[in-house]
Amino acid sequence: MNTKVAIKFALKNIRANKIILIPFILSSGAMLSLFFIMSSLLQNEFVQTRHQSLPVVINIGVVIVGLFTYIFVVYANRFLIKRRNKEFALYGILGLEKRHIRRIIFLEQSISFAIITALSIVGGYIFGKLIFLLLNKVIGDVSAKISDYPFSVVACGITGIFIVFIFMTVFVVSVINIKGTSPMELISKQYKGEGEPKSKIIIAIIGFILLGAGYIMAFVTDGMLKSLGLFFVAAILVIFGTYFLFMSFSIIVLKMLKKNKDRYYKDKNFISISGMLYRMKANAVGLASISVLCAGVIITTSATTAIYGGLENTIESSMSRDYEITSQEYLGSDVKKIEQERVRLEKAANRSLKGDEQISKYYSKYSMFTYVEKHDDEVVFPNIMGKGDNNSEKSIIRCYLLAMTLDSYNSIYGKNTKLNDGEILLTSNSKAMLKDTNIKFLGRRFKIKIIDDIVPKNLAIEAYMVIVPNLDDLIKFSQYYQERENKDLSKFRPSTIFVSSGWNVSNKKNDYESRLRKLTSDDIDLSTRRALKKNIYELDGGFLFLGIVIASIFLIGTILITYYKQISEGFEDRHNYQIMKKVGLPDELIHETSSSQIVWMFFLPLIVSFVHSLVASKIVYQLLGLFGVRNYYDFGVKIGIVILVFAVVYFVIYKITSNVYYKIVSQ
Repeated sequence: MNTKVAIKFALKNIRANKIILIPFILSSGAMLSLFFIMSSLLQNEFVQTRHQSLPVVINIGVVIVGLFTYIFVVYANRFLIKRRNKEFALYGILGLEKRHIRRIIFLEQSISFAIITALSIVGGYIFGKLIFLLLNKVIGDVSAKISDYPFSVVACGITGIFIVFIFMTVFVVSVINIKGTSPMELISKQYKGEGEPKSKIIIAIIGFILLGAGYIMAFVTDGMLKSLGLFFVAAILVIFGTYFLFMSFSIIVLKMLKKNKDRYYKDKNFISISGMLYRMKANAVGLASISVLCAGVIITTSATTAIYGGLENTIESSMSRDYEITSQEYLGSDVKKIEQERVRLEKAANRSLKGDEQISKYYSKYSMFTYVEKHDDEVVFPNIMGKGDNNSEKSIIRCYLLAMTLDSYNSIYGKNTKLNDGEILLTSNSKAMLKDTNIKFLGRRFKIKIIDDIVPKNLAIEAYMVIVPNLDDLIKFSQYYQERENKDLSKFRPSTIFVSSGWNVSNKKNDYESRLRKLTSDDIDLSTRRALKKNIYELDGGFLFLGIVIASIFLIGTILITYYKQISEGFEDRHNYQIMKKVGLPDELIHETSSSQIVWMFFLPLIVSFVHSLVASKIVYQLLGLFGVRNYYDFGVKIGIVILVFAVVYFVIYKITSNVYYKIVSQ
């Protein structure tokens, strides 16, 4: 066969199989467009020079988008090849050799991937400009312009290489599918039934164990760091448990329905249950995949929107004033020196003013910050109770300890609280750490009063915040809960007592911040709310953008798998339904039977994904503490809204794909 004839075959086959090729090309093009966009953003000079942490987030996104795109495209190609077994067998009967069929497949896929490449590059560049502006708006940078997103030759090359890699994989898989099989074997594949599957009780038990273990981890895990370590373990257990239960428990349920003779031997139930039972082994993998992808869309979208929705609270809790200066000098336990440093900072703040500028909401703060461990009911410095201690690792909570004086607390938060000797105020960014308030500090028990959480929300680990009566008490905490020396990490010293001043400025001139910076020296650190806001929006806004992209990939994958599952089932069922018509079954009954099967296939994965998402919400909420999300009610509202919106989207997918199924079956 010469190339000209092979090209004619390829073009004819593309037109004949457009019902399955067009969705494949469009969905693959959409996913690879996102890959091109992420690669372009990674190479973009504006992103690289204006943002510090964003390139790291985008780099993660390139890897994740590339991985899932590769999986979904290769997975979709499996349905394309399976659907065309009869066609390849016919080529063999007509006298074509395997090498001729390979050449035709190569040309078909070359044309398809050439179109996909064009869609990916052109579509990625056009929509990339809009996404570039959206990204910068999300992270709070309104200075970005469309001209700041030029065409990236490097991103084009990376995308092209990635597409070639996917093409090679797809072609190899296609060749393996027809290699070593005769035309009769290929034809038999088209009509080969699964046979009645076995119940697989052992697999069902394993599935329940895996799913239960994953659910228990999600429910009982407390703490941000523990959640970070166990989340992926729990997710893997739930994923495997989902696949095992769909492959086994669904068969068990269908067989139980079959044993119910009164219910089974009714025209509608007989056809529906029998059809599902004989093909459930193949259906199970697809249904489980859809369930996992749907849960991925819901969890990813709700988590990223919760992160972005809590940014202002994170900024407010981290820095309540526009400007803050902090002494960087180690002051030790010298009360006089600490007081002198407070006066020095106050003078620096006043010298920054010019003209009619005035300081408002001023505060002075004495505070400390160190790493500690909670052993049962006592907060200790790690060096006090070392590895030789009899305490179990499970009873140890590693956390931060923040402390400040009462006058600092009252000044910052506008309170008028009073404390007696032996009393302290206590709060934490983890409710679990406040379940037992009979806690020892400094090796003794204080009378503890619980207050609202004031721990900065950008602190990505569990922490206690202690308010002590005066500076002398803060020095005692500093001497008990020590820190490592900067020069010699094997030695310890009292924790640094930070002296800070924070304020707002009324009638502020445009050059105020630059004047303030000139007044600060190397031993005074200047923090501004504007810079903090920029950094937080850049990092968390980048995660929101990444979440949207990942959710889009999952959604496209869900649509693609669902569509091809319907197409595959439609062609398999068409022959069976034609037989039903010939034996005299009415069209109305056939339609009702297919409808019940479609409903089973569609809404079971949706229900399972909802259950997975709700169970995962607790451990996901714990993880969101790393990003300052500490209100479960707000997160619950967001996940509820996402579930409702996704249910509507999923119903639209159901209507579109089920219509395609009915058209195929009724032909």
